[in-house]
Amino acid sequence: MPAHEPETLLNNILAEIRSATTTLDQRDAATRSRLSNLESAVNDLLKARHRPGGGGDGFGDIDGRASALELLRQKFFSTTTKHDASMPPPSFSEAQIDEAKLAIAGIRTLMHSTSIDQLPHDQRKALSAFSFGSQGYILAPEMSQTILSCLEDPGDITGLMNNINISGPSIKFMVDNEVWDVAAWACDSSCFANNPTQQIGSGLGELEIKPESLRYIVCATRDLLEDSQVNLETWMLDKVARAFRTQLNAAVIGGDGFGKPMGILNPAAGIPICETAEGTAPGTFTWQDLIALRWQIPLNFQDGGAYIMNAATWSLCSTMSDTNGRPIMVAAPSQAAPFLLGGSPVVINNLMPNVEPGATPVIYGNWRQCYTIVSRRAVTMLADPYSGGWCTLFRFDLRAGGGVTCANAARLMRIR
Repeated sequence: MPAHEPETLLNNILAEIRSATTTLDQRDAATRSRLSNLESAVNDLLKARHRPGGGGDGFGDIDGRASALELLRQKFFSTTTKHDASMPPPSFSEAQIDEAKLAIAGIRTLMHSTSIDQLPHDQRKALSAFSFGSQGYILAPEMSQTILSCLEDPGDITGLMNNINISGPSIKFMVDNEVWDVAAWACDSSCFANNPTQQIGSGLGELEIKPESLRYIVCATRDLLEDSQVNLETWMLDKVARAFRTQLNAAVIGGDGFGKPMGILNPAAGIPICETAEGTAPGTFTWQDLIALRWQIPLNFQDGGAYIMNAATWSLCSTMSDTNGRPIMVAAPSQAAPFLLGGSPVVINNLMPNVEPGATPVIYGNWRQCYTIVSRRAVTMLADPYSGGWCTLFRFDLRAGGGVTCANAARLMRIR
């Protein structure tokens, strides 16, 4: 055998060993990747099913920070026998929070294991810091991502109105103020059917509606934005929508027209007012007054009409009875909802006034014809992390306006 052959054979063997090792490493990497993907899929499934510890709209927080803080608070108060309300709340370092996260992960791993020896070393070490007795561990409460809200919503009537989008600083309508005589039969006139009148168009007027700016600012600390475990964006946008909706509805109902839309209850809007009947007791109204209010509107505006009142006024309407105590407002089986009055829908908005002498608590009208809301720009947001110091200011803004475009299409009922 030549002298170089043993060396060549050894090199071939080493190359085969390296090749086999590389192949095994690649297979191990592929196996670890598949196991990681499987673990991620299982975690996503648990989150989607709202299992404890899962994310989404159910219970649990994604990175476990909130649960870790609660676990640290429970450990602190379990070892502190005396609590002083004047003392500041406990604060924890990032190292303690990371240890609490490992302890929570260890508890969850222990639930799927037969022995604590199967846990990773770092999780076992973290569990020892939160042990309770010889066999127990302190558990952290699950954190919900749902923000409970019991705030009152006064109602929205802007959907009843005529809504249009504009691209300029204002919009102008031509208003027909001319009332001409009717045509005449040939035997009743000599030359002209109705005699010459003024030039057509000379009685036309103009109505201009300008959009105004409506602004809202949300101040949020960076700690809240960084550490929040709830869907803070959706909650904040809901607050913004509620603020804009409430302010716009208040302007549509009672705005004075200066820097805001003209309201339907404002005397300057020109909507005719109908008094309650002389036989109606002072400070109240009857169902006959409500029906009579509707038919004060010309017939060409009757289609699509609706009443607007607050909940207290509607409660008086729905509890009215005859002289024998029988209820008058009885919903027919074919009616989709009880909020109907003489076949016309009733829209509840708690920004309307209550039933008092001199007040106008009920209004009826064809709102598509009566009122127009113009939108120049939808809601925009500008994030300002500089002006508010340690707070981030979210500046929201929209441009909208409104005004009465046909006062004859509605009537107000005033209480004597």
